[in-house]
Amino acid sequence: MKRSLAVALALLTASFNSLLATSALAVQYPTLDPTYTQEIYTGPLVGGPGMAWTSGNELLTRNGSDILEYSPTQNTTHQGTSLHGVVATHTISGLSSTGYGMTNGLDGYIYTVTGSGLERFNPSNWSAPAQSLPGSVGGAGYGVTTMPDGRIAYSDGGGNSNVYIYDPVALTNTLIYSANYLIDGMVAGPLGNIAVTGQSNSTMTILTSTGAVVNSFNTPHFPDGLAFSDSSTVSILYSNNNDGTISKYVLGPGFSGVPTITDIATGSGAYGDLASVGPDCAFYVSQFNNFGYHGSTNGVGTNWDNSVTNAEPSIIRIGGGLMPDGTTVCQFYSPYTTNVPEPGSMSLLALGLAGLGIAAWRRRRRSR
Repeated sequence: MKRSLAVALALLTASFNSLLATSALAVQYPTLDPTYTQEIYTGPLVGGPGMAWTSGNELLTRNGSDILEYSPTQNTTHQGTSLHGVVATHTISGLSSTGYGMTNGLDGYIYTVTGSGLERFNPSNWSAPAQSLPGSVGGAGYGVTTMPDGRIAYSDGGGNSNVYIYDPVALTNTLIYSANYLIDGMVAGPLGNIAVTGQSNSTMTILTSTGAVVNSFNTPHFPDGLAFSDSSTVSILYSNNNDGTISKYVLGPGFSGVPTITDIATGSGAYGDLASVGPDCAFYVSQFNNFGYHGSTNGVGTNWDNSVTNAEPSIIRIGGGLMPDGTTVCQFYSPYTTNVPEPGSMSLLALGLAGLGIAAWRRRRRSR
């Protein structure tokens, strides 16, 4: 009887350990604040680091004029790692092949910055051609973000960069800020502030929705993709950094004062680029090899589950994180906390209008 019980217990323990082994998440970052989680969401990534989502919460990335749609569940394996693989590739007629950044508009369209100006397309009708937005300005196509009132903020991403706000209802394009450095990643927060990164000088600047500078400070890493805290009562930002780290910035009321900077993730070695917050409130950060640029490690893109490290790019999902009051509600701000709208929805229109490629990546980074 005792022997049978011991055998049963051993089998149960083995099964439990096997389950833990097969469900373990990949460790892109060797060191991670224990209040957060990490998962290699997809890879090897094809195309640029910009991200958006469908109304069914499927991740989308861009490869020129093609939009890649990913499975919401793990459906493939690469280098011993369970991943969310591509389930469809949508070629958008008329969409410029230039540019990288994308953002979900509150009107249901996806907006993207291109060399010829701001464009948008309908993820609920892939056969519909892309629309070029009159009066918008072309550029390198990096930073673009959705304001809480439905307007679209974006940067031309030049050596001396400008930030514009485009109103998709009034069809107006307004210059709100000019910098003497290259603006790369940018993000809007729940109160309408806009944070931009100085990709060429390792700075972060926080603006009002009209372009007034609230705060500007140097950073210990080169920040790129950004996220605001989901809470409108605290002044916290996060950055995906070029040297394979993720930083948290805690500022005074209204984003004032000198920030307290903490690295919540370190050691990936990969080049951190654009980032986005998904409808699931997680922080999605891009990782790839950029030949040692800005503190990254040459030859490192992804640290796979089978202990192989290679130059292949990927997207990492960072979840969790305690709020200052100790709760575990959504830590990262997104205009959509459940799902992404579809064009034509009257309720979403009311909400949105109430306030109114690997080689390509390498070329653009190394040329700066």
